[in-house]
Amino acid sequence: MKAFAIGAKESGEQALSWAGQHGLTYPVVAEPQGEIFRRFGAAVPYHVVIGRDLRIALSKEAFEKDSLIRAIEDVIKFKGRKRNDL
Repeated sequence: MKAFAIGAKESGEQALSWAGQHGLTYPVVAEPQGEIFRRFGAAVPYHVVIGRDLRIALSKEAFEKDSLIRAIEDVIKFKGRKRNDL
């Protein structure tokens, strides 16, 4: 599993500051022009967790740390199984 945050419309310093405030331990990529979010029409902040089967396990705007952690844990537990095996 790979996790990263994109600091849209933020400098590297701003993105790292936000990550530190929220205790993120994965890489943060600064994207000051916001091109990624314009291209996909996403609001900021926006969180997407994609499972190994390439299905979206979580997609939401609000930063709800507990639901984000649960979605990530579910994807990790899902390792090596197919959805229809459950």
